[in-house]
Amino acid sequence: MFRFIQSRMFFQAVGVVAVLVWAVIQLVTSAQYVPLSSQAMYWPSIAPIQGRYVAMCLIIAFGILLQLVLTDVYFFRGGFGDSHHLMVVLWFLLLLCCGGFVAQLSPVWMSNIILAIIISVNFDYDRGNLKNKDYFSGMLTALASLFYPPFLFVAFFVISSLIINRFSKYKDIVVYILGILTIYLYVFCFYFFTDRLPELGSLLAEVRFSNTFASTAVYSWKEIVLLSATGLSLLYAIFILKIQYDNKPVLLRKRLVTIHLITISMLLMMIFSPFDIHQSVGFLLIPFTLYYAMLSQMKEHPFVNDIMMLIFAVALCL
Repeated sequence: MFRFIQSRMFFQAVGVVAVLVWAVIQLVTSAQYVPLSSQAMYWPSIAPIQGRYVAMCLIIAFGILLQLVLTDVYFFRGGFGDSHHLMVVLWFLLLLCCGGFVAQLSPVWMSNIILAIIISVNFDYDRGNLKNKDYFSGMLTALASLFYPPFLFVAFFVISSLIINRFSKYKDIVVYILGILTIYLYVFCFYFFTDRLPELGSLLAEVRFSNTFASTAVYSWKEIVLLSATGLSLLYAIFILKIQYDNKPVLLRKRLVTIHLITISMLLMMIFSPFDIHQSVGFLLIPFTLYYAMLSQMKEHPFVNDIMMLIFAVALCL
């Protein structure tokens, strides 16, 4: 089914319009701010936005649009699609709506935005000024971690990706770490020169790393189904794409490994989050979108691919 849709732009456009209408309805009728008391330094500071419903809807919509555009750009600039199609857009919106993430202003939403920016900056290690990219990525990582500390796990993706794709990797890693330290140093200096170091100490003392699995004492059947579907679908996508890309150029194989590194980073972020299992799965939206857009292009085993992709989408709806 998805292979058929991928090969016909008309059906892709119809699907995107239908899912987009669904997304707008969800956003307008049920937009909400997701509070976070632990694992956060500055996230509570944006809480007043929940009193301005229209502004909150516009901010959520802009963030989703940015994620969508940057993920689509990364997919095709990375060479994962021979010709441009709308499957990245379709899958991202579909998974977003199935999980109900489209109407949530949360650290999951923010983390996906920053991740989309970082991967779009780091899609190619052979063009442009890589040092500037590394430094900018480090600053983004640190900035996001001020609102949601587990975002630091994205450093695993950036550093590992540099090790795989770059020869002079140690210099690039140092520049990336300097980008992270720049933001932290700025925050320290701000509190130091305004005589507010005790306030900074209080903020740091309140930061707690939770575990999404420990936060649920008793798993419901829906959570068990969602976890099983997530694991099964993810392993299937990784295994099938590994076989599919064995005969591809080395550059494409490295870029596929880069997506696997993104997945590992987001899995760590999912595990060390204070949210329930359903909301934590939202951290995997971008990796799943990339995997499913690739699977939709495959001519081999289209029926099995459809089933495995739909299993996760249906599980998100529960």
